[in-house]
Amino acid sequence: MFNSLSSVCFYAPLISRSLKLLFMRFKNFALSFLVVFSTLFASGSLLAQDAKPKREVGLQFSSFDFDGGSGFSAFFKKQKKENVYRRIRLFSGDLSFRSTEETNFFNFSAGIAIGLEKRKSLDAKLEFYQGPEFAVNLGVGALDDDELRLRIAPAFGWVLGLQHSFNERWAVNVEAIPRASIAFDSFSNTDGELAFNAGFSNAVSIGLVRKF
Repeated sequence: MFNSLSSVCFYAPLISRSLKLLFMRFKNFALSFLVVFSTLFASGSLLAQDAKPKREVGLQFSSFDFDGGSGFSAFFKKQKKENVYRRIRLFSGDLSFRSTEETNFFNFSAGIAIGLEKRKSLDAKLEFYQGPEFAVNLGVGALDDDELRLRIAPAFGWVLGLQHSFNERWAVNVEAIPRASIAFDSFSNTDGELAFNAGFSNAVSIGLVRKF
């Protein structure tokens, strides 16, 4: 009995040291696991943020005339990949009217344009972008209330623009769109006859951009 008790007393400190050593190793392993897991989680979060596509919305003005004429558009852009954006001009149009003692004239046109732009950084704040754009415009006009004109005009253009970023949220751009278009016109006083014409034009505009 005394031999058994002596053995227990002899091994007790050894068992205690072994348990402490095992606990320390487990503690170190747990801390290491937490550090690695936290690093991987943080890295994954940063990569997810970097992978989130950038978006832009804004307004552009090609002319603004208080006497009755204006040209404007609203746009939405979404990044597809590095330096490549899909662009949609959700509304673009022209509104003009003239009224004199002899004549009254009214014209309104609106449409949608879809395109793709590729960007190149010129410096830390300035970007150049270019790419194709397809558009369809619908218009209505009236002269002295006795002649109504309806127009549909598909067009193809090439966007050339510069965008200057003030910060991560706001920017201003200037762009030109040389384009070719085909217009089909119908007049109310010609018994359903259609008129056809084709032409080239260049639209220049300045816009305010909100990035997010």
